[in-house]
Amino acid sequence: MTEVRQLLRAGNIVEVHRSAILRLNADRDDPGAWIALATVAMEGDNPRKAIELAERARAVGAAHIWLDVIEGRALLALGKSDLARKIAARACSNISDAHLLDSLGVLRVRTGLHAEALPLFERAVAADPKDGTYRYNLATTRQFLGNLSGAAADYRATIAVDPENDRARLALAQLEAATADRLAELARRFEDVADRPENALQVGHAAAKLAEDLGDPLAAMAWLERGKAAKRNLSRYDRDFAERLFAAAADAAECFAASAARPSPEEPLQPVFVVGMPRSGTTLIERILASHRDVASGGELPDFSLLLKRMSGTPGALVLDAATLGATLDLSAVGDAYLARVGILAGESSRLTDKMPFNLFLSAHILAALPGARVVMVRRDPRDTVFANFRQLFATGYGYYDYAYSLEDTADWVARFEGLADRQAALLAGSRYTEIRYEAMIAQQERESRRLIDFLGLPWDPTCLDFHANPQPVTTASSVQVRAPIHSGSVGRWRRYGAYAERVEAALRESGWRG
Repeated sequence: MTEVRQLLRAGNIVEVHRSAILRLNADRDDPGAWIALATVAMEGDNPRKAIELAERARAVGAAHIWLDVIEGRALLALGKSDLARKIAARACSNISDAHLLDSLGVLRVRTGLHAEALPLFERAVAADPKDGTYRYNLATTRQFLGNLSGAAADYRATIAVDPENDRARLALAQLEAATADRLAELARRFEDVADRPENALQVGHAAAKLAEDLGDPLAAMAWLERGKAAKRNLSRYDRDFAERLFAAAADAAECFAASAARPSPEEPLQPVFVVGMPRSGTTLIERILASHRDVASGGELPDFSLLLKRMSGTPGALVLDAATLGATLDLSAVGDAYLARVGILAGESSRLTDKMPFNLFLSAHILAALPGARVVMVRRDPRDTVFANFRQLFATGYGYYDYAYSLEDTADWVARFEGLADRQAALLAGSRYTEIRYEAMIAQQERESRRLIDFLGLPWDPTCLDFHANPQPVTTASSVQVRAPIHSGSVGRWRRYGAYAERVEAALRESGWRG
């Protein structure tokens, strides 16, 4: 299997397929050949076929750990994260191959097993210290687990062995003190990558972060617009799609309002969904809740939306779309399937947080599907939310974030969110749906924290005030900020951006925000 993985890393998938077919022509029970074909299917974005071929490989005696990687990746692609997590958790102490160790580590990260992934990445780097990908994966995992100084050292090491890794430059900008020399270095790097949209995006964001830290917010905004320009031309924000999506979510709130109003029964596991715009304080609220002794952290779980999509049977590749939000189906079945999939993450806790921000579109569905669930909607001054989203580099392959390449498009999305949040508050607020304002939490931390814990039906736990000491992994864009105590530095931040702030206010009002 080493040869197969080497060919794949070199991009030679055709040769892998040809070689596997030749081997099967000679011996139909060649387990390595079946594993190779399963790998080809997965690389060809055909997870169902990959699982079928993996099962054939096992039937003829295959037991290679690489088969676990392929099956785990395929299950994740099919939305079966619970089964993928079981595969990822298997013991693998006798592995020495760096690529295999790294691949297993990635599988563990993608299934939420961050602490378990760390030793695999450490072993991969030890086996091949000159591979930038292995070092980058180690660095991000250290960051998620709160070892920020270790992460910074690994990001620096990543750049040393792989100077083209601009993701590491961006990550390092979040962790190290800004200096004029470092900003000048990024400016030179930007000139080298200006014609490469992904790299320009990453370097532009890194330069913006340093400019902001050096006290020049206007220069930071200029860097952001410069860095996003090429990518914006490739990933256009679809306002018609946004209008349909938000309208469908509002209709669902109307449809399921009666179900949402039902009191929560006592159940062994009661999920707590923390929803809202990204960069609005959702991670802060989740960390406060998850610091309670009876609350486990699930992180950002895609399970509910994936199950809704699959069980609704609506066409299309998008998980969140108007058709899925408006589909007629048995929501209790969705709820049962969700609990079966995520229950393992709760351990002995009676509450489990799920902090997927864009579950905001599914608040009504969640309350109807899960009688024991609660939803906490996090809201923030929309002007600060616009700037915070524009300043954040989201996963670039995730189309829902295409708004963030333009300041005006970001304002349009945020204005639509404000309208939906108002509608949900009017229809869903009660014993299972509540709002929390970011600014209120900053100003009155204990009062608002006590209110949230009371909303969960739990006794007060003073450790909720020390959320920054919570050792659980944080995989969101706020992984650095929530390791520090609450501060007011981000409240009213929009005011420092001068003419950019005027543009944002105008765009928000044009899209319906009343202020």
